[in-house]
Amino acid sequence: MGKLYVITGDDEFAVKERSRALAIELGGEALEENPAVEIIPGDSDSLKPDEIARRFLEAMRTPPFLCASKLVWLRHFLNFDVFNAKDPVPVYTEVQSLLTAPLSEELTVLADGFNLDMRKQFGKALKSAKIEIEVLNLPKTNDRRYAEDRRMSIRAVCQELGKGIEGNAAAYLAETLSGDSGLLRNELEKLACYVGEAPCITLADCQAVCSRTPETVSWEFTGAITARNIPAAMRLLDVLLSQGEPEMRLMAALSGEFQKQIQTKLAMQQLNLTRVNARTFDSLPQELRDRYPNNPLLKLHPFRAFKVCEGAANFTDAELVRNLELVRNANRSLVSGGGDRRIVLEQLILKLTARSQ
Repeated sequence: MGKLYVITGDDEFAVKERSRALAIELGGEALEENPAVEIIPGDSDSLKPDEIARRFLEAMRTPPFLCASKLVWLRHFLNFDVFNAKDPVPVYTEVQSLLTAPLSEELTVLADGFNLDMRKQFGKALKSAKIEIEVLNLPKTNDRRYAEDRRMSIRAVCQELGKGIEGNAAAYLAETLSGDSGLLRNELEKLACYVGEAPCITLADCQAVCSRTPETVSWEFTGAITARNIPAAMRLLDVLLSQGEPEMRLMAALSGEFQKQIQTKLAMQQLNLTRVNARTFDSLPQELRDRYPNNPLLKLHPFRAFKVCEGAANFTDAELVRNLELVRNANRSLVSGGGDRRIVLEQLILKLTARSQ
């Protein structure tokens, strides 16, 4: 019996990369020149979906010519929803029937595309036929493991590139880049070239090289505030406002940062930590880890946990409560239109970075 592989998901870059790699594994490096490989461009601008499906069907039905076997690749199909129509064009019904039936021994089929809904009729038919299906989706920001999964992806790509990456640098990229795996790989490849022979990518490297998106600048802005670096915070405020970053998002970022610092201090209290150093989380007794498995600091990389605690220690408990009130009051002023928006933000920076008397 022949083999059928289906690759789909909403991570377009990952789907394309994986399908290309599998096609090379099945048909060799020179796919386009291989007479045993027939590629149907599923993302063609000049062909309608039913014509693409018709060519795909004909390719699967045509026996190998002067070859013992044949690979048919439906490459980057954009319209899987057409298979779920109430009254589909007959060619779609024929394609589904052929894909869900045993394939001839000499035939291998690879179909990839985006957003194939496995809950709908076509997806259910493929699953019930025991077809090998890979679903590659973008990480969801509301997923509990989002940050950890992003850091693991970053480290995996760095390992491929022969580089290490500092905990702070990985956290920076995880928090400032979107879930797009193509953008992530592009940024890491730039960083690998930038650091040259250096074995490890640092936070300074990321800040020097990575694209200045509103997310990266916002991350640096909150970092400057928590470091009480007024000149840097004012400079980054200029960048954010020139990028058209909404003031409400800045308020949300600042509020989130100070709430995170409060949570960090509570987590430190639970672990009975008053001071930390770079070795603290490497040397915590296992008994403590077992007693508090849900402590947020124990879920971080040890060096990252140290840096988070170090940042929280830069503010007293009273200052953190004060700063949340300052952000809330500034937010009210911005919403009500009470004063020049830039002046409100500059005054907020000065108040947030001030030390309590």
